[in-house]
Amino acid sequence: MRGKAADVWARTIPALVVAAGLTDSQRETAIEYCVTVARLWQAERELSRTGLVVETERGNVKSPWVTIAHQYRSHFRSLVGELGLSPASATRITPPDFGGDDDGDVFD
Repeated sequence: MRGKAADVWARTIPALVVAAGLTDSQRETAIEYCVTVARLWQAERELSRTGLVVETERGNVKSPWVTIAHQYRSHFRSLVGELGLSPASATRITPPDFGGDDDGDVFD
């Protein structure tokens, strides 16, 4: 999971620093987004492997991964809105004016 979260970070966070002016004080939200995406992928992978219904001693039941995926998907949607990653929420983001002083060290 750590590798997937790192991949999401590398693909997403630098763009958010430039496009939305993401700052160090927003680091935890950015980390939470990356972890949430990785865990959602993990849940979906497990659902693909085990199916939506699993057999138990009491019969067939909905896989617990269905609930986990649903919870992470809901959290994902809220973080996407907070970070301006959806088309609708991106319209509310004003790109920062770095004034040429950006040294690229945000989140380093």
